Amino acid sequence: MTDALDLPELKATRQARREFLDRLEPLRSDLYKYCRRLTGNAFDAEDLVQESLARAFTQAAQAHSPIVSPRAWLFRVATNAYVDSYRRQSPVLVDAPEQAAPDAADPAEVRDAWAELVTLLPPQERAALALKDLFGFTLTEVADVLRTSVGAVKAALHRGRGRLADPERSLKTREAPDRRLLDAVAEAFTAYDVPRLTALLLADADSEILGVLTEYGAENIRGGSIEHTLDLSKPYRYTADVVDLWGEPVLVIHIVRDGHRAVNDLMRLTTEDGKVRSIRWYYFSPNFLTEVAATLGEPVELNGHHY
Repeated sequence: MTDALDLPELKATRQARREFLDRLEPLRSDLYKYCRRLTGNAFDAEDLVQESLARAFTQAAQAHSPIVSPRAWLFRVATNAYVDSYRRQSPVLVDAPEQAAPDAADPAEVRDAWAELVTLLPPQERAALALKDLFGFTLTEVADVLRTSVGAVKAALHRGRGRLADPERSLKTREAPDRRLLDAVAEAFTAYDVPRLTALLLADADSEILGVLTEYGAENIRGGSIEHTLDLSKPYRYTADVVDLWGEPVLVIHIVRDGHRAVNDLMRLTTEDGKVRSIRWYYFSPNFLTEVAATLGEPVELNGHHY
């Protein structure tokens, strides 16, 4: 049987990753906005941010020369991660006419169209439109990010704007979690009832605090994220509310401190056979939580990107 893998080198790697993410801190907001435009929704955007940062850390460690334009480089990493995830999805057939569209577009009109229709575009066209019309990249800069020619960028922009002008809609939805189970989790969480909350998890459940750590097994989750969060010695309390957010029921976690209540986290659950299969915590996702709070019309208290 293989011994547990907890080498000193892994601890050094974790520290290096924290320092790397700190260096990228000024770019995180733009990265989230870009991923938001590519994916069309906040949940997938934050997933893409985390995947992009993981890839960026690996690629930076393998680079033999300085990264001269970190913003463009990070957007390229995100674009490649998005294209890869798009290819893994089941194809969705969309009948969108290849009609002519103007070479220039009103950025406000593009933003309005994007909110509803961007998920219909192939990935290269989404990326080209986002970089050019929403982030102000030049054609040459877009071509550099996409590793293609200026002519190919112009063609992608032309096709993408044509599709946005007159699309046939086709939306994919995620299977909704068990609403009654979410209510039970919210009740146990707010009551700080650790045994009852743990009992709602499958024995082999998993829990991920995005970008920071992953736990496997109900008892590990209990002894880790649950007991750390529901600590009665802390000078504040947490509450959980089931909220329909962007078409999906989720648990919005509020922090209550000195009579003030603010959005502080979000739990997205996958359920199976009446129990929780997986938990995704967004505690260290400040751009995502800012959008959640704005959508709900509530204040937010952010936690940075790591412990």
